[in-house]
Amino acid sequence: MKTKYIFILCSLMSVSLTSCGQVLDYSTHLDDYVTVMNYRDGFNILQLTDIHWSNNSSTMSSKIYLNKVFTEVVNHVDKIDLVEISGDLFMLANYYHITTFINYFEAKAVEYGFKYAVIWGNHDHHGLYNPNYLSKEFARANHSIYIDLEDNLYGRSNFVINLKKDEQVKWQITNLDSGACFSETAIDAFRNYDYIRQDQTDWWVLEHQKVGETVPNITYYHIPQQDNQRLWDEIHNNGATYKNKFFKLEEFDSSEGEEYASNFIETAKLHNLKGAFMGHAHNVDWTVDYDGVTIGLGVKTGTELYFAHVDASSDDPAVQEGLASTGITENFDLIGASLVTLKDETGNFDLEHLYLNERVNGDFIKWVKY
Repeated sequence: MKTKYIFILCSLMSVSLTSCGQVLDYSTHLDDYVTVMNYRDGFNILQLTDIHWSNNSSTMSSKIYLNKVFTEVVNHVDKIDLVEISGDLFMLANYYHITTFINYFEAKAVEYGFKYAVIWGNHDHHGLYNPNYLSKEFARANHSIYIDLEDNLYGRSNFVINLKKDEQVKWQITNLDSGACFSETAIDAFRNYDYIRQDQTDWWVLEHQKVGETVPNITYYHIPQQDNQRLWDEIHNNGATYKNKFFKLEEFDSSEGEEYASNFIETAKLHNLKGAFMGHAHNVDWTVDYDGVTIGLGVKTGTELYFAHVDASSDDPAVQEGLASTGITENFDLIGASLVTLKDETGNFDLEHLYLNERVNGDFIKWVKY
């Protein structure tokens, strides 16, 4: 929901809110948040995250890297159906970067036959453009899936992709705006990143109930919530035996304090949530199974801003744990992409992480299955 200013003049003229610019009630307009795609067993969702095109970027080198990612993925699977870009597409960018970014993904969507869904990250608000401009550009791009309504629901990129076969929804993919660590009207210097609001969780439940509780769901958002750190602590400090894999080489930067706590995972796992995937922490792609839900971060895509250099000889326990879980035995950079393959209609899916490093003597390419 964008910040709205409705003048008192409307009231003085006894004109309804609807005629001055209606603010939709999300609970009664659930269909307005929905896009439909065709489902098939083997439906592939490629997650790209934290691409960070900026004024310090070489868009040409970034395109070359992304080209290699797309080529590797289509060599690995039969088809890319959906690309989820889970936040921080930009940082300190300008209108040129928006145009080149959208043009690039539109061209790739035509080349490979996919749709791409866009979620806001915290740095997407840090640009030399009006946020409304970015929303409008993604909303009207031909192959982009992006919905930003004038509503009473927190955030901009809350929308649903229902995957249908024979007129029945077989899977539901939900996108959430996990916040920007400040509102669009005032900076909150005391907030450490952001969280999923209660109204977003309530909306998620309503959208899922509308298609039926038996329909499995995967949700994408940008900022990890407190669940991630809590589960890490339960495993590493309290001896819990949840399945976990991949790397955690920095903190999750999740919200701190009870006032910023989210109950999204705890609520959604009671309603057939199968996976929740995010980005934001560049040196982390740690993934854990929790009460039937796979919670994990995607692999940071590309070399913009910062990323982890994994030293196989490091004596850091977190590095060695990650190496042991992946079977990698050499130095590499923690960049690439993530791939979810929906295996069937019952909620089974495969998760793979792709590590792709450009090297003069042949690129390092490693697929690791969760």
